[in-house]
Amino acid sequence: MGEVVFKRPESLTNKPFHFCPGCHHGIAHRIVAQVIDELGIREDTIGIAPVGCAVFLYDYFNLDVSESPHGRAPAVATGIKRCMPDKVVFCYQGDGEITAIGTAEIVHAANRGENFTVIYINNAVYGMTGGQMAPTTIVGQKASTCPYGRDPQNSGYPIRMS
Repeated sequence: MGEVVFKRPESLTNKPFHFCPGCHHGIAHRIVAQVIDELGIREDTIGIAPVGCAVFLYDYFNLDVSESPHGRAPAVATGIKRCMPDKVVFCYQGDGEITAIGTAEIVHAANRGENFTVIYINNAVYGMTGGQMAPTTIVGQKASTCPYGRDPQNSGYPIRMS
């Protein structure tokens, strides 16, 4: 009998991903779930799923997940972590969510030294709503609202993120 080289992490449900072709959310989900399994923390982990493609976290992860309003995942994570300090809390946020409407939330959570993890997914567009230009859309990148590519003369330069 052959050696098993891959199996679905226990922290993922058995539901097939529905993300768009070429989207990296499925890969990121698998990596996050694999790490949770390797650390043996699934029963003590709570994920925060904000608006955007990140909201589907609750469908694909086999652990407790709380939804949050757009841009407010760090506030929800702060409340949950302060109420349940023994839990492992993480936010799974997209670039439009964290780098636009949620910028103040993440900056202030970091400034307070809140004890949770943020997984930042940057695809440089607002993917769920039609591929509009986001704060991280790179110069020259085409999007539905800039079909000739981002022009810094008209739209400014993208916010630089790691």
